[in-house]
Amino acid sequence: MVDNKAKQGGKAPETETPDYTAERDELMQATQQFFRSLFRAGVQVALVPVNMLPPEPREHFKVAGREFSRGMATLVQEIANDVEKIVEEGIEGQAGD
Repeated sequence: MVDNKAKQGGKAPETETPDYTAERDELMQATQQFFRSLFRAGVQVALVPVNMLPPEPREHFKVAGREFSRGMATLVQEIANDVEKIVEEGIEGQAGD
């Protein structure tokens, strides 16, 4: 029998941990792409009734949707600013006590 250590130059075999980062990154990218395409398909299905409208009402609906989204974003931003002011006033009030 031939000694395995002799074949390897007299050194004990080194145990290396496999590097799975490339596979993990590939899986993460594939998962993100899948969920993006799934989301896009869901949006298209949700917009089927809107896309069946004649061009003028369809555009009006889309513009109204954008305005609604901007209004909601502005509302959320204003609420966040008000909460931040309240917190700052509370901190200043506590510091003065």
